[in-house]
Amino acid sequence: MYEMFEISNVFETEVEDDQGFIELALKFGTPIKSREQGNIIDNLVSVKSSIVEKDSLSKRYGLEEFPSHTDCAYLKTPPKYIFLRYVGNIVNPTATGIVEFDLQRVFPSELDFLLRKIWFVKAKQGGFYSTILKDGMIRYDPEVMRMVNSDENKMIKILSKMERKEIHWTKNKVAIINNHTVLHFRPKVALEENRNRILQRINIL
Repeated sequence: MYEMFEISNVFETEVEDDQGFIELALKFGTPIKSREQGNIIDNLVSVKSSIVEKDSLSKRYGLEEFPSHTDCAYLKTPPKYIFLRYVGNIVNPTATGIVEFDLQRVFPSELDFLLRKIWFVKAKQGGFYSTILKDGMIRYDPEVMRMVNSDENKMIKILSKMERKEIHWTKNKVAIINNHTVLHFRPKVALEENRNRILQRINIL
Protein backbone atom coordinates (compact mmCIF):
# COMPACT_ATOMS: atom_id res chain seq x y z
CA MET A 1 0.00 0.00 0.00
CA TYR A 2 2.87 2.36 0.83
CA GLU A 3 6.37 2.48 -0.58
CA MET A 4 9.29 2.53 1.82
CA PHE A 5 11.29 5.73 1.61
CA GLU A 6 13.71 7.80 3.71
CA ILE A 7 12.65 11.07 5.31
CA SER A 8 15.22 13.87 5.34
CA ASN A 9 13.28 16.37 7.46
CA VAL A 10 9.50 16.48 7.08
CA PHE A 11 7.15 14.61 4.77
CA GLU A 12 3.38 15.11 4.46
CA THR A 13 0.66 12.74 3.30
CA GLU A 14 -2.92 11.76 4.21
CA VAL A 15 -4.38 8.69 5.92
CA GLU A 16 -8.10 8.05 6.36
CA ASP A 17 -8.19 5.88 9.51
CA ASP A 18 -6.25 4.70 12.55
CA GLN A 19 -5.31 1.36 11.03
CA GLY A 20 -3.86 3.03 7.96
CA PHE A 21 -1.93 5.40 10.22
CA ILE A 22 -0.39 2.47 12.11
CA GLU A 23 0.39 0.58 8.90
CA LEU A 24 2.18 3.61 7.46
CA ALA A 25 4.26 4.08 10.61
CA LEU A 26 5.26 0.40 10.67
CA LYS A 27 6.83 0.80 7.23
CA PHE A 28 9.51 2.95 8.86
CA GLY A 29 10.49 0.91 11.87
CA THR A 30 9.50 -0.21 15.35
CA PRO A 31 6.92 1.80 17.31
CA ILE A 32 7.72 2.77 20.90
CA LYS A 33 5.37 4.02 23.56
CA SER A 34 6.06 7.46 25.03
CA ARG A 35 4.64 6.18 28.34
CA GLU A 36 4.98 2.70 29.81
CA GLN A 37 1.21 2.25 30.18
CA GLY A 38 0.35 4.09 26.98
CA ASN A 39 -0.78 2.95 23.55
CA ILE A 40 1.01 2.97 20.21
CA ILE A 41 -1.10 5.99 19.24
CA ASP A 42 -0.95 8.97 21.60
CA ASN A 43 -3.70 11.57 21.54
CA LEU A 44 -2.38 15.12 21.87
CA VAL A 45 -5.22 17.43 22.83
CA SER A 46 -4.80 21.17 23.31
CA VAL A 47 -6.40 22.03 26.65
CA LYS A 48 -6.36 24.80 29.23
CA SER A 49 -3.86 24.15 32.01
CA SER A 50 -6.53 24.52 34.68
CA ILE A 51 -8.18 21.24 33.68
CA VAL A 52 -4.96 19.17 33.55
CA GLU A 53 -4.09 17.22 36.71
CA LYS A 54 -0.73 15.54 36.01
CA ASP A 55 2.46 17.48 35.36
CA SER A 56 3.03 17.76 31.62
CA LEU A 57 3.56 20.33 28.89
CA SER A 58 -0.20 20.84 28.86
CA LYS A 59 -0.21 21.52 32.60
CA ARG A 60 2.72 23.92 32.41
CA TYR A 61 1.74 25.80 29.25
CA GLY A 62 -1.95 25.14 28.63
CA LEU A 63 -2.91 26.90 25.41
CA GLU A 64 0.24 29.03 25.41
CA GLU A 65 3.19 28.29 23.11
CA PHE A 66 5.12 25.06 23.70
CA PRO A 67 8.93 25.52 23.45
CA SER A 68 10.98 24.05 20.61
CA HIS A 69 12.08 20.51 21.41
CA THR A 70 12.75 17.04 20.08
CA ASP A 71 10.31 14.38 21.26
CA CYS A 72 11.18 11.85 23.96
CA ALA A 73 14.54 13.46 24.76
CA TYR A 74 14.29 11.67 28.13
CA LEU A 75 14.83 8.31 26.40
CA LYS A 76 18.41 7.14 25.90
CA THR A 77 17.42 6.28 22.34
CA PRO A 78 14.82 8.82 21.20
CA PRO A 79 12.57 7.89 18.27
CA LYS A 80 13.90 8.76 14.84
CA TYR A 81 10.49 9.55 13.37
CA ILE A 82 7.47 11.29 14.85
CA PHE A 83 4.21 10.62 13.00
CA LEU A 84 1.47 13.20 13.56
CA ARG A 85 -2.08 13.00 12.21
CA TYR A 86 -4.77 15.64 12.64
CA VAL A 87 -8.15 14.26 13.75
CA GLY A 88 -9.63 17.32 15.46
CA ASN A 89 -12.84 19.22 14.73
CA ILE A 90 -11.42 22.69 14.14
CA VAL A 91 -11.05 23.84 10.54
CA ASN A 92 -7.68 25.52 9.94
CA PRO A 93 -6.34 24.77 13.42
CA THR A 94 -3.14 26.27 14.82
CA ALA A 95 -0.18 25.03 12.79
CA THR A 96 2.73 23.05 14.21
CA GLY A 97 6.02 24.90 13.96
CA ILE A 98 9.22 23.12 12.96
CA VAL A 99 12.85 24.19 13.26
CA GLU A 100 15.16 22.55 10.72
CA PHE A 101 18.57 22.10 12.33
CA ASP A 102 21.30 23.10 9.88
CA LEU A 103 24.89 22.76 11.12
CA GLN A 104 26.10 25.00 8.28
CA ARG A 105 24.56 27.92 10.18
CA VAL A 106 26.52 27.13 13.35
CA PHE A 107 29.76 28.89 14.31
CA PRO A 108 32.75 26.70 15.41
CA SER A 109 32.32 27.81 19.04
CA GLU A 110 28.64 26.89 18.87
CA LEU A 111 29.43 23.51 17.35
CA ASP A 112 31.82 22.89 20.23
CA PHE A 113 28.97 23.76 22.62
CA LEU A 114 26.68 21.24 20.89
CA LEU A 115 29.28 18.47 20.92
CA ARG A 116 30.93 18.99 24.30
CA LYS A 117 28.59 20.73 26.74
CA ILE A 118 27.18 18.12 29.12
CA TRP A 119 23.50 18.17 30.08
CA PHE A 120 21.64 16.17 32.69
CA VAL A 121 18.55 14.54 31.19
CA LYS A 122 15.77 13.89 33.67
CA ALA A 123 14.20 10.45 33.21
CA LYS A 124 11.98 8.15 35.25
CA GLN A 125 14.92 5.91 36.15
CA GLY A 126 17.00 8.72 37.64
CA GLY A 127 18.28 10.34 34.47
CA PHE A 128 21.54 10.35 32.52
CA TYR A 129 24.11 12.70 30.97
CA SER A 130 24.25 13.65 27.32
CA THR A 131 25.33 16.28 24.84
CA ILE A 132 22.87 18.00 22.50
CA LEU A 133 24.57 16.70 19.35
CA LYS A 134 25.86 13.13 19.21
CA ASP A 135 26.35 10.80 16.24
CA GLY A 136 24.45 13.24 14.01
CA MET A 137 21.39 13.30 16.27
CA ILE A 138 19.97 16.36 18.01
CA ARG A 139 18.55 15.85 21.51
CA TYR A 140 17.03 18.96 23.06
CA ASP A 141 14.12 19.60 25.39
CA PRO A 142 14.51 22.41 27.94
CA GLU A 143 11.73 20.84 30.01
CA VAL A 144 13.76 17.72 30.85
CA MET A 145 17.37 18.83 30.21
CA ARG A 146 19.63 21.18 32.15
CA MET A 147 23.31 22.05 31.84
CA VAL A 148 25.51 20.64 34.59
CA ASN A 149 26.84 24.15 35.32
CA SER A 150 25.63 27.72 34.89
CA ASP A 151 27.27 28.50 31.55
CA GLU A 152 25.40 30.47 28.91
CA ASN A 153 22.83 28.38 27.06
CA LYS A 154 24.02 28.98 23.50
CA MET A 155 21.19 26.81 22.18
CA ILE A 156 18.83 29.78 22.34
CA LYS A 157 20.98 31.78 19.90
CA ILE A 158 21.67 28.73 17.74
CA LEU A 159 17.97 28.02 17.31
CA SER A 160 17.27 31.65 16.40
CA LYS A 161 19.43 31.20 13.28
CA MET A 162 17.61 28.13 12.00
CA GLU A 163 14.90 28.11 9.35
CA ARG A 164 11.37 27.81 10.69
CA LYS A 165 8.40 26.44 8.81
CA GLU A 166 4.82 25.48 9.61
CA ILE A 167 2.76 22.34 9.17
CA HIS A 168 -0.80 23.43 8.36
CA TRP A 169 -3.39 20.86 9.36
CA THR A 170 -6.41 19.51 7.54
CA LYS A 171 -8.50 16.50 8.52
CA ASN A 172 -6.50 13.22 8.32
CA LYS A 173 -3.31 14.98 7.21
CA VAL A 174 -0.15 13.18 8.37
CA ALA A 175 3.24 14.78 8.94
CA ILE A 176 6.32 12.60 9.38
CA ILE A 177 9.09 14.46 11.23
CA ASN A 178 12.70 13.34 11.43
CA ASN A 179 13.12 13.72 15.18
CA HIS A 180 16.92 13.50 14.92
CA THR A 181 17.29 16.59 12.72
CA VAL A 182 14.17 18.69 13.37
CA LEU A 183 12.77 20.35 16.47
CA HIS A 184 9.12 21.25 16.67
CA PHE A 185 6.89 23.52 18.74
CA ARG A 186 3.27 24.52 19.06
CA PRO A 187 2.38 28.21 18.85
CA LYS A 188 -0.24 29.72 21.14
CA VAL A 189 -3.62 28.10 20.55
CA ALA A 190 -6.89 30.03 20.27
CA LEU A 191 -9.40 29.53 23.09
CA GLU A 192 -11.98 28.02 20.73
CA GLU A 193 -9.50 25.22 19.98
CA ASN A 194 -9.60 24.05 23.61
CA ARG A 195 -10.27 20.26 23.50
CA ASN A 196 -10.85 20.46 19.73
CA ARG A 197 -7.31 20.62 18.32
CA ILE A 198 -6.42 16.92 18.41
CA LEU A 199 -3.35 15.26 16.94
CA GLN A 200 -2.49 11.58 17.00
CA ARG A 201 1.16 10.63 17.43
CA ILE A 202 3.20 7.49 16.80
CA ASN A 203 6.89 7.29 17.73
CA ILE A 204 9.14 5.12 15.56
CA LEU A 205 12.70 4.01 16.35
